[in-house]
Amino acid sequence: MKMTSNRSGTRMVLRSTSKSPWHVSSSVSLKEESVGQRPTFIQPISSCRVCSGESVRFQARVSGRPKPEIQWFHNQQLMLPKKDLVFHFDESTGTAILIIVDAFLEHAGQYSCKARNSAGETTCTATLTVTAEGKRRGPRNGKENENFALVETEQDFLLYYQVINMKAYFVLYF
Repeated sequence: MKMTSNRSGTRMVLRSTSKSPWHVSSSVSLKEESVGQRPTFIQPISSCRVCSGESVRFQARVSGRPKPEIQWFHNQQLMLPKKDLVFHFDESTGTAILIIVDAFLEHAGQYSCKARNSAGETTCTATLTVTAEGKRRGPRNGKENENFALVETEQDFLLYYQVINMKAYFVLYF
């Protein structure tokens, strides 16, 4: 019996006997499975601050072969889709998106995006801060004033004030 092999992984066994001129051969092909590429975040998620009731969008871009599976975590707890939580993964671009439709104080905390495939896994993390009333600022001189609050949003602002004395009171808006 004689065994031969080559670099491609093919193994051949040749057998002959003195009583028979027949030759029997068989071959077995061995295929090495490709290892693939461990997931890598090209663009990790970023921390953000929103007012209560606003929507939040975490977005990451990930590469890896085979295409990774994506999982989202809030304060290290696995998140599942709900009516106010939307998950999306675009395999063609490797873009993973988490949308919180209406963010409230209970949504604040640490968010993680985990990408996993047969070659490994990786995680990126960001913090979401949810403020109850927006960003408050006092008057321009920087002193606190209980009668004045400026609440800023992305495009508009709200000015809250309390009138203490009605004598000669003027309000100018610019």
